[in-house]
Amino acid sequence: MNYRMITAGAIIALAILAGGASYLCFHHTMSVSAEQNHDSLMWVRHEFKLSGERLAKVESLHEAYESVCAEHCIAIAKSRKELKRLQDTSASPAEIEAAAAKVKDMDAGCIASTEAHIKEVATVIGGEEGRRYLSIVLPRVLMFDHSGPASLDLHSTTASTHDIPAGK
Repeated sequence: MNYRMITAGAIIALAILAGGASYLCFHHTMSVSAEQNHDSLMWVRHEFKLSGERLAKVESLHEAYESVCAEHCIAIAKSRKELKRLQDTSASPAEIEAAAAKVKDMDAGCIASTEAHIKEVATVIGGEEGRRYLSIVLPRVLMFDHSGPASLDLHSTTASTHDIPAGK
């Protein structure tokens, strides 16, 4: 009987621990996803001491770029889905190679566009702070894996729209 109580207590404790951990993980994920845009802008504001007109311009640039980013996400996801379909259906090597090249082009186009956006933001920040912004953010673009849209600080979101790997 004593072992039954200990076992039941251990199971209840583990269930509570697992439930609490799950709640914390999912709650944090939803909060990060919902507030990421705001957090990114707050990071830029605080880190580079922006206010007034310059902060408003950076916010405007970011908002305008969101639609460009969304278009890239859709195009990348479609090209990766097509590549995956061709690989799964044992298409000809030429078709697979062409689809892989399209995925690579889409990724490169996204990176080039994001680099241009980052440089535009750095110009608005201006001076030494703008150069510092570039030195922090620009190198991360080259490491961006297109697992989802990037934010100003280039942390990918938790809800990926590029869910099919490009075979990198």
